[in-house]
Amino acid sequence: MTAGVTRLALAASPEYVIAHTAAGTVRGKVSGDDAVDVFKGIPYASPPVGELRWRAPRPATPWSGVRDAFGPGSPCPQTGRLASTNEDCLYLNVWRPHRRLARGLPVMVFIHGGGQRTSAAHEYNADWLVTRGEPVVFVSINYRLNIFAFLAHRELTAEEPQLGSGNYALLDQMQALRWIRENIRSFGGDPNNVTIFGESGGAQAVCVLLAAPQARGLFHRAISQSGPCQWQFYPSLRASEDKGADIAVQLGCTQPNPLPCLRALPTSIVLGKEQGATSDTASAQPSWGGGAFPLPMREAIASGRFTRVPLMQGSTRDEAMFQLALQYGGSREAVRAEQYRAILSSYFGDSRVSAIEAQYPLVDYPAPIYALSAALSDSGMVTNNRIGLCNLHLANQLAAPHVSLYAYEFADRSAPYPTPIFNAPGNLIAAAHTMELSYLFHQSELTTAQRTVSDLMIRYWTNFARKGDPNGEGLPNWPAYQPDKQAVMRFDSHNVRADLDFFSRYKCKFWAEQGFGTLSGPYPRSTASGPKYE
Repeated sequence: MTAGVTRLALAASPEYVIAHTAAGTVRGKVSGDDAVDVFKGIPYASPPVGELRWRAPRPATPWSGVRDAFGPGSPCPQTGRLASTNEDCLYLNVWRPHRRLARGLPVMVFIHGGGQRTSAAHEYNADWLVTRGEPVVFVSINYRLNIFAFLAHRELTAEEPQLGSGNYALLDQMQALRWIRENIRSFGGDPNNVTIFGESGGAQAVCVLLAAPQARGLFHRAISQSGPCQWQFYPSLRASEDKGADIAVQLGCTQPNPLPCLRALPTSIVLGKEQGATSDTASAQPSWGGGAFPLPMREAIASGRFTRVPLMQGSTRDEAMFQLALQYGGSREAVRAEQYRAILSSYFGDSRVSAIEAQYPLVDYPAPIYALSAALSDSGMVTNNRIGLCNLHLANQLAAPHVSLYAYEFADRSAPYPTPIFNAPGNLIAAAHTMELSYLFHQSELTTAQRTVSDLMIRYWTNFARKGDPNGEGLPNWPAYQPDKQAVMRFDSHNVRADLDFFSRYKCKFWAEQGFGTLSGPYPRSTASGPKYE
């Protein structure tokens, strides 16, 4: 018996499932409880190696026979927990209900977080999301990270002038969406009902996709989790090109056209120049100004020049606690009362400290680290103003005039971290950055109370994927967000309800007076509660 025949025979067994793609046939596995079919490690593009390093992705190379899709593709090059130097990493994973409906199911495409520097798609266990709400097909994608995703250079721009350079993560994500459009019917999904969603760095990717003209038509709804669409500090293409020229010289590629030299360098040497998400964001973040991402994010959203699809966006109550736990070792006692003013000054400047202390007095909190977390989370002064509650308010105000918008706050302080993907030391009680992921993905077992909130969230998320509205039979009403009626759905372990007091609860008027959570640039004029649209 030939190998091909053997594989096809195995494919017909109860343990295996088959799907056909434009590049070839893949074989996945049925979960042990017969709940889901899982296909892992399907290539959606050719490996971005050699001459394809820092180029727009090309379609996957076809294969013959049946390709086993039992294990994930390699993480993209990165340092840290999933350290890798394998650039052959453009793979995706598909989860679907085993007893799927005959009609096409909504498709939810997850873009993983990790600051667009680290992490990988395969770590997210999607069986809960696929089976416990509205049935959906789930797709998670790897995409290029760090310097392999964001290096820009004038010679790279000259190679693909219609796109510019420095946005290879975005181009990978669009290629994955094209793959979904062409192939997802074979997995039971509806290519005309695709929701993109992501958390943290993945949420920022969702925002960039919204602002990318060439992504229009590739998705139909969007969810941004802890990465509200308002960040104004993405570098310009020119700044990233200048930074890329410096990096080329540092890597010893000093020729007038350094690209052949750069593309010949070992992966590990290039990775050694990986730039983190610091105040110098050039070559570490997407670059606006080229054809792929033409406008600054705030301008694109404020002016309505983005893909106008139903949008859900939200944050966790204590976004800052994740970073503070990492910085201070997760100890309640790590920040002492006598340090409070100095730490506030390091974040906000001396001139603001007294006013902030008056709003966040230590007597109101069980330990100084909780007061510090509240000030940093509310103001949005976390990770260079990317996330935070008043930044969420601003992002909601920017988007609401243009799209159907549903806003949320994850406030369940009993939630666990989604280990092993994200974790922070200690046992500080907080609804910290990343924790809502534990309620959407099956990363660890939950208590009965946590499971109740998880079930509600999964139903809301999958309802939104199906019809652009999270509401459904038996669910507490989630009103759409309006600029003048700012309903934010609040998820905690005691109550799930719409909150109309978000702006005042998190002192956004105070923070606007301090210069945080406000507009900067030729955008609609600011008011005490956010931007005003005439």
